[in-house]
Amino acid sequence: MQVSGWGNYPKSSARILYPESLDDMLKILANNDNNPMISRGMGRSYGDSSLAGNIVSNVKLKYRVDFNPNEGIVCCSSGYTLKDILGLYEPLGWFLPVTPGTKYVTIGGAVASDVHGKNHHVSGSF
Repeated sequence: MQVSGWGNYPKSSARILYPESLDDMLKILANNDNNPMISRGMGRSYGDSSLAGNIVSNVKLKYRVDFNPNEGIVCCSSGYTLKDILGLYEPLGWFLPVTPGTKYVTIGGAVASDVHGKNHHVSGSF
């Protein structure tokens, strides 16, 4: 399959695996035979940060989400998107302190890419 980042350049041919659970992910890693691979979310980075010959997509890894309303902390698996999290907690009066220009990024991708918003100088990065 041809893949690219958000900027649509460069493009790369890749085999993409879609684990749906932590067990699936562990099986992929155990059967990898030391082939180089990279994790990928929704591919919204501008460069080539998630391109490789073998890609493990985390978009289906939505097996856990916990929220502590006393501290305003969400703990979730990497496949949830900012849109998912906002959909769950914005109706309760909560909003993410740091957001990029799109809500179509995974939590894993936001952490890996050190995502930040316009309030970076105040709130830091994701």
